[in-house]
Amino acid sequence: MERYVISGGRRGYDRLQVLARERWPTTAALLARAGLKSGMKVADLGCGGGQVTMELARIVAPAHVTGFDMDEVKLALAREAAAERGIDNVEFRAMNLHDWREPDAYGAVYTRFVLQHLRQPIEILIRMWEAVRPGGVLIVEDADFDGWESHPKSAALDFFLRTYAEAIRRSGGDHSIGRKLYAMFLEAGIPRPELTLTQPVYLEGEGKSLPWSTLEASAGSILAENIASRAEIDAALDGLSKLIDDTETLVLGPRLFHLWSRRPA
Repeated sequence: MERYVISGGRRGYDRLQVLARERWPTTAALLARAGLKSGMKVADLGCGGGQVTMELARIVAPAHVTGFDMDEVKLALAREAAAERGIDNVEFRAMNLHDWREPDAYGAVYTRFVLQHLRQPIEILIRMWEAVRPGGVLIVEDADFDGWESHPKSAALDFFLRTYAEAIRRSGGDHSIGRKLYAMFLEAGIPRPELTLTQPVYLEGEGKSLPWSTLEASAGSILAENIASRAEIDAALDGLSKLIDDTETLVLGPRLFHLWSRRPA
């Protein structure tokens, strides 16, 4: 079975907070286009720290949203955050997605940045589609990491992309899965999905820190697989830190693919 390349726990939760803030505008637009609305029961697979799960709960209230994830630390923090915000129509459950199956159970099934880590993403897509009730919708977001680029060129950014992609590959995943999702939907027997593509661009701001935080969080996997040395990783982290502060270097983020398909009523 595949391993999750990016470390979890509290530090993983903090990284996902940044990711959630940075990616929320495009996710919100996707949910609106896909027709998510009040009264739709939702499953959020691989919910992490629950930032998007709580937004889903706000949109579909008073209907219920369940977030599923393997990381107990992140789930505990998500429960605390939901309680502090007074969100009572959300639940967080610890579960390996390979054990998840709930046919005909939800008005919407959603996942973001999870399929890239899975050895058998089409199998999970099939289960997700089975869980969508008539009239409901399947919504998927994932990335094509080959979109990461900078001008002028950055050796540190190239190192991040190369080593992270290899760590993902060795764990059974696919760092470039975004551009393959459309074909995967069709192979899974899901009706032809709607599709949009966005790509972030940064000169400054916390989004520009994501290569640094992702490399730092995946360093353990990179070292365990002997993809690079500790000294090489530290040098790249130093280079990425300088890149964050360099407002004259433009950084392109990953290409983000957003797909949704509605089951006929």
